[in-house]
Amino acid sequence: MKKTLICGLALATAPLAAEADSMRLEWVMQGQFAGPIMALENGWYDEAGIEMELRPAGPDIKPAVMVATGVDTYGIGHPNQIIAARANGVPLVMVSQWGQKAASTYIARKDAGIGTLADMPGHSVGLWFGGDEHEFLAMLNNAGVAQSDVDVVSQGYDIVSWLNGDYEVMQVTRYNELQLVYDNGYAPEDLVFFEPGDYDSALISGGLFTTEEQIAEHPEAVQAAVDASLRGWQAAFADPAAAAEVMVKYNSELDAAFQTRQIEAMKDIACAGPTLEGKFGTTDAADYETAQAILLGAKLIDSEIDLTAAFTNRFVDAAPAEFRDIACE
Repeated sequence: MKKTLICGLALATAPLAAEADSMRLEWVMQGQFAGPIMALENGWYDEAGIEMELRPAGPDIKPAVMVATGVDTYGIGHPNQIIAARANGVPLVMVSQWGQKAASTYIARKDAGIGTLADMPGHSVGLWFGGDEHEFLAMLNNAGVAQSDVDVVSQGYDIVSWLNGDYEVMQVTRYNELQLVYDNGYAPEDLVFFEPGDYDSALISGGLFTTEEQIAEHPEAVQAAVDASLRGWQAAFADPAAAAEVMVKYNSELDAAFQTRQIEAMKDIACAGPTLEGKFGTTDAADYETAQAILLGAKLIDSEIDLTAAFTNRFVDAAPAEFRDIACE
């Protein structure tokens, strides 16, 4: 069976053959999605018995919407997105949880005078609005800091304003903006990090989701997608530099050295929780409870949902054990 990777958004809604499956990434082809890309490159979806097509997303192309409307079979997303979808009657289910930490962390220069979130009153923070801001706002709440005492700024999708001193604390993804901060002359020891997990507010990172219908009607295909993706992540984490060369093969605009660091950052996100027990891909119910509490507190959902229906570990539990063993240093 053929392998297909669509790199341009113009073809994002092209119809699929009846026997094919598709996976909607969260953004463009890059190391953030090294697991599925490595699985595609090595023919592991084919080997598992499915024809997989990887499709990029963008500002106006959301994986949850594309899967819910039947354009795609699978998507990459976060637990809070699955909970929000189900609260609105959309039966999405997480079938493999790859990230075990929040994708975002929050940084300040050491000379900003902010050692902990208790020091935030009178200071400023740049956040991505549209839903991403609620993690940090929950962190403030759990630290006993009133939002009204902090200057909350809507930041752009770059680090220029923070570099210019427009705000003191900045939201960054570990695999992108944080790496750009390092490229601009900062080292970890120059920064103060505010970790969502330290404030019981982590909206943990991405995993693979599909619909209840797909699980009910095509469980073998779901198992194949989970198995091959886990295998791809294991390969990417085992040799990030080699995997980075594959990323560049599929997206020539990428820099291999930066992609290596991005994949290493994705490994850091994966290396927590169940992964440390040889159970990469497992969902921890406590992470869903945290996400739901944040969504309720922000009034993004009206009432609690049945969290046990929002995820399943049946497919990762059935996956080959060797694909779930990640060497975390």
